[in-house]
Amino acid sequence: MADDEEVALYAPTGEVVGAAPRSVVRARNLGHAASSVVVRDPMGRVYLHRRTTTKDVYPGLLDFAAGGVVLAGEDPAVGAVREVEEELGVAGVPLEPHGSTHYADEHTDYVAVQFVTTWDGPIRWQPEEVSWGEWVTVEELVRRLDEEPATVVPDSCAVWSSTVRSWHADRVLLEQGWDNMTTLVEGRWVDRVGRRPEAESALLAEVRLLAVLADGLPLEVPRPVVLDRHPVRVRHTLVAGTAVDPPSLTAADGRHFARFLVALHATRPALAAEVGCPAAADDHAHRAARVARFRDVVLPALPAAVRPAGESLLKRVATVREQALCHGDLVAEHVLGHDGHLSGVIDWGDARVTDPALDLAWALNASSEPFAQAVADGVGATANLRARSRAWWALTPWFEVEHGLERRLERQGHGDADGQQLDGALRVLVDRLRWWQGG
Repeated sequence: MADDEEVALYAPTGEVVGAAPRSVVRARNLGHAASSVVVRDPMGRVYLHRRTTTKDVYPGLLDFAAGGVVLAGEDPAVGAVREVEEELGVAGVPLEPHGSTHYADEHTDYVAVQFVTTWDGPIRWQPEEVSWGEWVTVEELVRRLDEEPATVVPDSCAVWSSTVRSWHADRVLLEQGWDNMTTLVEGRWVDRVGRRPEAESALLAEVRLLAVLADGLPLEVPRPVVLDRHPVRVRHTLVAGTAVDPPSLTAADGRHFARFLVALHATRPALAAEVGCPAAADDHAHRAARVARFRDVVLPALPAAVRPAGESLLKRVATVREQALCHGDLVAEHVLGHDGHLSGVIDWGDARVTDPALDLAWALNASSEPFAQAVADGVGATANLRARSRAWWALTPWFEVEHGLERRLERQGHGDADGQQLDGALRVLVDRLRWWQGG
């Protein structure tokens, strides 16, 4: 922008009060207006860039807002569109108005007209304006504002600090499990942080797996990306919908779910090994270890009358037959519905090559009859596949009982706060085992 371009003069309250050449505005530090656009990517990161050392204000400092002075007679929103395209190459996306505020110091005096936009394209720096840049998480940006304030332009800090800090604070812990901590961020994204090295490896494998699978599945699935490495944190956009109500599922839902399963199970099993998920060669060892653990920990806790049935069930699921790439934990809580139809499948942390009947366990044995029949018809379920799905559904309560028994052991001498929950889980297991026997 040339020095002699006419710049609109603004009062601190936001009214236009005249115009003057840009060089005069700078020399006299006259009040004016400037656009201030924060650019975020689809995962909520903010673009942080370094101003060139030739800038007339705050040369060489970091900035996380793009923008420039508002010209005489110019709508600030029009100026914002121009400036963010010139500085960063961001174009063709809507700018969301975010209010305005007055800022002044010994270098500048202006009304900041604020906007936020989301951009998933390439960044192209304007050489005269920007010398470097990168996407940073909101957490990293707040850290810089707190620990390295002298490196960041003071006006953007003042104008945007409350907004950025509100983004940073807007997080709700959804689950603190054994493997991961899961957090809802700004009501839009889901973050998961691995709690152990094995869990971190599984998160990275899930990122790679879903990047390959997502486009080929007829239901929406998370598309996580890696935000941090130490510790590993992955983020995905919140998948629309809420957990389905099994009795309310329809035959149309069942046909949709069947198409999803057919597409998933048709994936080449070798993909699992390529992305780091448990592969076909791991299936036998995984089952053997799980069965041994259940036999040692859970079976002795069962009433004597049902232990033989429990032993038979463990033998049944230990045998490797058909294998496919599976979700591994398809229950109602992980199948979402939205606006009257199925919308997505979440929680892919157990994805692996195993018996495809595992993915049918809930659908064929704990849903509505129209849904179950449509799923069975859609996948071409044989009698053997149905029987295996029944066995897997009978095994489901064993995991909760195992966890409860381990917690009881850990709390020995400190009371049994989880006793009622464990007793309830044992009752469910026994009832499910008798149901399996009756099949």
